[in-house]
Amino acid sequence: MAARKPAASSSNDSQLASFLMLSVAILVGALVLGGYWMQQQRADQAELRQQAAVYETYLYNTRNTPAPAPEAPSRAAQAQQVRQYLLDHPAVTPGPGFNRPGVQSTGKTIVDAIDSAKAP
Repeated sequence: MAARKPAASSSNDSQLASFLMLSVAILVGALVLGGYWMQQQRADQAELRQQAAVYETYLYNTRNTPAPAPEAPSRAAQAQQVRQYLLDHPAVTPGPGFNRPGVQSTGKTIVDAIDSAKAP
């Protein structure tokens, strides 16, 4: 019988294991570097957004803005003016619902419309 050569499987197995371990190490390294790169990109974008917001605030505060508009009379003062206007108008007779919300403002709109229709 011919002598058999022992198979070199242990050498092939250790080479395969080494190759797999090296491949896994390279993949893990690539994932770590990719994660770090993504984190840096997010940080850069956040910084750019913050700088843009600061710049927009700067522009808003340094633009030539018109003088502030005169303050409008308060709601209570406006409501009192509408009430007095209606009470002084000859076509208005206050009824039991005169003080309900919206009645006086609607009444003023109607009186204004009638007056403008009568005007030549």
